[in-house]
Amino acid sequence: MAPGPAPWAAPELHHRKPMIPSRVFLATLLAVGCSSPVAPDPSAFGARYEIRAEPDPPALAGQTLSVTLQYGGCSGNHEFELRHRMTSSSGADIWLRKTTPDQPCDMLVIERRSFVLSGSLSITPSLRLLGPEGTQFELRP
Repeated sequence: MAPGPAPWAAPELHHRKPMIPSRVFLATLLAVGCSSPVAPDPSAFGARYEIRAEPDPPALAGQTLSVTLQYGGCSGNHEFELRHRMTSSSGADIWLRKTTPDQPCDMLVIERRSFVLSGSLSITPSLRLLGPEGTQFELRP
């Protein structure tokens, strides 16, 4: 019978490389590769409003976007700007920025508005409308 290590001897230690860097790399790679495009910062939408899908969802006819908007205020006809960003060579996201500030009145405005798409947006094959509350509408899939 061969003698074993002495009971007072230190246990044998093996140096292991930490796995954290490779795990972090893998998690980052998966997050970047599998995520959908990031919506604009909430401040990009301006003052509060919502895009309504009822009774008529947003629609694109030629170069004109028609959308039903809902917002609070003291009067209707608040100002909106059409904003966009290219997501690829053949796709773009568009959204509305409400430039009229929020108003401290209890009136609820629901109105159908139209916006004309500018040059390159009018011929972009894939177009998606983003809403401030996280909604998305595929205008051209």
